[in-house]
Amino acid sequence: MHRTTVEIDLDAFHAAETNLGTRGFKETLNRALDDVNRRAALDRAVRYVEDGRESVPRWDVLDRSRHPREAR
Repeated sequence: MHRTTVEIDLDAFHAAETNLGTRGFKETLNRALDDVNRRAALDRAVRYVEDGRESVPRWDVLDRSRHPREAR
C-alpha cells in the first residue's frame, strides 16, 4: 500500500460513493480503481475476439463446463 495526499472533487467522490455502494475514501477509491481495471480487461478481451486472436466458446460448451454430467 501507498499513502498519499490528493485533492479530489468531493461532489464527484460522493457520487462515486453512492454509485459504488461504498463508504469512505479508501473503500471508494479502491473499488473505483478495481472497476477501471476490470473494464479495461473486458475491453481488451473484446478486442482479442474482434481481431480473431481468441474465439468465444459456444453456449453448449459453456453449459457442459458449468454442469458436468454426473458419473453413471
